[in-house]
This record gives sequence, C-alpha cells and structure tokens, in this order.
Amino acid sequence: MSSPEMVAIVHRAIDRERDAINAYLGLAKIVTDVKAKNVLIHLASDEVGHMTKLEKHLISVLRGKDWVIERADLVEAMSEQVSQPSMLEKVDAKTLAKADTVRILKVAIDREITANRFYLEMAGRSTKDTAKEMFLSLAKEEELHAKILRAEVDSIGQNGFWCDMQEFTMEQ
Repeated sequence: MSSPEMVAIVHRAIDRERDAINAYLGLAKIVTDVKAKNVLIHLASDEVGHMTKLEKHLISVLRGKDWVIERADLVEAMSEQVSQPSMLEKVDAKTLAKADTVRILKVAIDREITANRFYLEMAGRSTKDTAKEMFLSLAKEEELHAKILRAEVDSIGQNGFWCDMQEFTMEQ
C-alpha cells in the first residue's frame, strides 16, 4: 500500500469515526431509556478515542514518509477518498424518532458491525505492521461495542439473556 493511499485511508477512517460520534450523540438525544442513552454517550466517547488513535497514526505516517509523498499525489488520493460517501448509513432522525429504544440500538449495532468489517479490511490491505496492528485493534474495539449494544438490547428486552448468556433456566 503506497503512502498516499495509506494517508487517504486513514483520513477516511477519521471521517467515519467523526460520523459515528455524531450518530451516537444523535441517537442518545432520541432514546428515552436512561441506560441506553448512557451506553450511546459512552460509545461516542470511545469513538473520540478511536479518532485520536487514527490522527496520531496519520501524523506518524506523514512525519516518516515526507520524502515519499508528493503533494499532488496526496491531494489526488485524499480528494478521491473524500468524494466517496461513507459506507456507514446516515441516521434518519425522522424515522428513528418514531422507533423504540431496541430498534435504535439495533441501528447502532449495524454501524459497529460495518465499522468492524472496514477495519478488518484495512488490516488485510496494510503492509506495515504498525498500521495492521492499529486497524486490528480498532476492529476488536468495534466488535466489543457491538457486544455491549447487544447486551443492552437483551437487558431492555428482558428475554432471559444477558451478554448472550442465559440468566436463568427452568431445568433443575
């Protein structure tokens, strides 16, 4: 993967994290369940951490590869990536305003699954160990977010499961 391509990908990942922050805060405004609201706010905070990690990686790439990156190539690669819409869907506030808390949390789960796939794909495309390690770490965090959201859905649904484990059984 060339340096301009890596820079463009990291920029795209930063944009995705910014989208996720805005989406989670938007969802938190809509949700009436206090626990769900707190989970969404906490996830938005985690996404800020992801964005910071990506920004630090971007700075290290730029500092270490100044002689490789031609300004014209960098601008071209970045403009190509920025012009492409994010794979993550924009949250439709009107539709979600009518939705219940479980449906809203399921939208968040879908976003986390998509983010996880994106980072796994980027790890697979990365030739540098530091980039691969960072993308795998972010993928793992997004997977954890999905598990947290599923646990919250289970808790709200009171279906006898919590964190994918049955809380009680009728058998002796």
